[in-house]
Amino acid sequence: MSVLSDDILASPDIDIMSIQFVVRSDESIRLVQSLGSVLHGVIMECIDPSYAQELHSYSIRPYSQFIFFDHRTKQYIWRISAVTKDAVQNLVKVMYQVPDKLFLKQKQGYLYIVKREIVEATTYKVLMDRFFSSDIEYTGVQFTFTSPTSFKVDGQYTIYPEAFRLYRYWLKRWNTFSSGEKMESDDLSQAIEQSLIVHHYSLHLQRFSLEQVWIPGFKGAFTIQFKGRLIVRQVLSLLSYYGQFTGVGIKTALGMGGIANKLEGSD
Repeated sequence: MSVLSDDILASPDIDIMSIQFVVRSDESIRLVQSLGSVLHGVIMECIDPSYAQELHSYSIRPYSQFIFFDHRTKQYIWRISAVTKDAVQNLVKVMYQVPDKLFLKQKQGYLYIVKREIVEATTYKVLMDRFFSSDIEYTGVQFTFTSPTSFKVDGQYTIYPEAFRLYRYWLKRWNTFSSGEKMESDDLSQAIEQSLIVHHYSLHLQRFSLEQVWIPGFKGAFTIQFKGRLIVRQVLSLLSYYGQFTGVGIKTALGMGGIANKLEGSD
């Protein structure tokens, strides 16, 4: 994703937006990924209290956020994304304009924003048009689980990224939040599951600390190949891209489940 101009902030039509801050902190504060829960508190303090209360009532949150260390630039990045117009307007755009110096009450120190960027701003219609164009035919995707990721199934943590579970998660969120066309065919979930091949993975266990409880999770690389009909592969490509904004798994509002991807094929 390329960096976009700040002019996009004036658009009222954006459904999906992702921003990121290059950050540093006082020496007394360690920039670790478990800080995501503290940063969530910062977000709730910065946005309108009535909207913060509204967000707490949602069973599926229309935003995600996490912090990670970018090994290429040797900098810490705090990324915040939203997948509805309301969340873009009332959360992401608000956060993009916060002061460069933020006080972290729980840590009794400051977080400093060194640089801020808009990394994506789009709509559901634009994504549908892009990924269902005959000019695009992706054959797979390379995922990087950037912050600790975990699922909870039947009350138990699942610390391996079962491919069908990733796409079931993103499909549910697309159909919950999309301002345009839904993908609710009875046969689609089965077709998706039958069209996924795990090609390669390099994962390691990584726990996430949340309110003095350690949640088991994983980080690393995971490559999936697509097979089957073109229409199903287009759906898989679309959901793969969309997943960067929703995150995946549990506690995505608190810093878990951050993900990046690189689609493979022709563009």
